Amino acid sequence: MTIAKYLALAAFAVALPAAVLAQDGEVKFWLNAAPNNIQGCIAADPQFTREHTFTLKSGQAEVSMPGNIHVKLKLGQPNIYAGDFVLGRLNLHMIADLAATPKTLTVTEKSLGCKWSAIKQ
Repeated sequence: MTIAKYLALAAFAVALPAAVLAQDGEVKFWLNAAPNNIQGCIAADPQFTREHTFTLKSGQAEVSMPGNIHVKLKLGQPNIYAGDFVLGRLNLHMIADLAATPKTLTVTEKSLGCKWSAIKQ
C-alpha cells in the first residue's frame, strides 16, 4: 500500500467519529398502549400517551417524558438504545430503535407485561 493510500485511510478514520457526532438530534414519539394491557398498566397510560422526546447529543442518549422525567439510554447495537427505569410500582424497560424504518420507541413493564409503543412523528 502506498503512502498516499495510508494517508487517505487515516483521513477517513479521523473523519468517521466526526460523522457519527454529526448525527446528533432529536426524535418525537407519542406512545400507544397495547390493547391487551391489564388494568394496572392502563392506570399508567396518562404518563405514556403524551409526547416523548429522544435526544442524542455527543453520543449520549436520553428520553424526556412528561413530568420532567429523563431516562438515560445506552447504545446496545448500532442505532438501538435501551435503558431501565422505575415509575411508581412499575419496573420499565425502554428501547429506542433508530435503525428501524420508521424509528420506534417501546416501553415494557418487566413483571406485569405492560407495553407501550410508538413510531416517529
